[in-house]
Amino acid sequence: MLCGKDDPELLSIQRTWPVVRCRNCGLIYLSSRPVESALEEMYSKEYYDSADVGYGGYVENFNKYNHIFTKLFDTRAKDIEPFRGEGRLLEVGCAHGFLLDHLRRYNWDVKGVEVSPLAAGYASGDLGLDVYNGKLEDAGYPDNSFDVVLLLDVLEHLHRPFETLREIGRILTSRGVLVVQCPWELTHWEEKAEAMLKGMKCCTITPDAVPAHLYFFGPGTLSSFLKKGGFEVFRKQSGNYGAIRRYIKPAEINVGAFYERWARFVYFKMGLQKVLYTLAKSAGRGNGLIRYARFNR
Repeated sequence: MLCGKDDPELLSIQRTWPVVRCRNCGLIYLSSRPVESALEEMYSKEYYDSADVGYGGYVENFNKYNHIFTKLFDTRAKDIEPFRGEGRLLEVGCAHGFLLDHLRRYNWDVKGVEVSPLAAGYASGDLGLDVYNGKLEDAGYPDNSFDVVLLLDVLEHLHRPFETLREIGRILTSRGVLVVQCPWELTHWEEKAEAMLKGMKCCTITPDAVPAHLYFFGPGTLSSFLKKGGFEVFRKQSGNYGAIRRYIKPAEINVGAFYERWARFVYFKMGLQKVLYTLAKSAGRGNGLIRYARFNR
């Protein structure tokens, strides 16, 4: 996968899928996974509607929590502005196109790629966006087509990630920038603390969206992954996932032993999580990993 040593250590079994960590490079991944066609079928039919594997009512939640999405999108627009160039932007895995729709209001010339016919159809039909339904490698964009490519919450899903990264490198301009965002799962401090509180081993908390997520990155493995894909990271950001999910599915408080319920009350209800998230983000330890990288030509 990353180092080529193929020396996996079993961490846990999650929904029948084995989660392993390479003893050599530390990359955590599913050692067996659904066939690619099965995942494509899942994205086509249920990923944007099922809370078990994906978003759970994606369009409805976007409309309901639009003010939160708008704030997140404004931040994204500000962050990528220094790399505008000629203003040509591609989002790989653009879902229903809400971010692209927002960015074109900032005068970006936007295009998208989305594997889900449901989501791509909404982006094209309802929002009037230029979105290719399929894989990036099949879209056929010319060399040097884009100044910025967004790969947000996508890399961890890909069966053949290095093929996708090479294609992104081809279609970026010589000074073009790839923006990658991934969740920091299993080895993040919050999940380590949760495992300890529950009396579980580290890295055994159920990660998000198994088996849709095939890789579970940390700061080091994500940078190494991008380097293997031909990219050089030049900027790092730390974010906090879950702003929407905390509204959609609030944390359960009254579960587990007494001390666990007490700890959950303090953490979620008394504002400790908010304080720690603010500190973690400023210290680069938030549970969202954001990387800016250029392709090594």
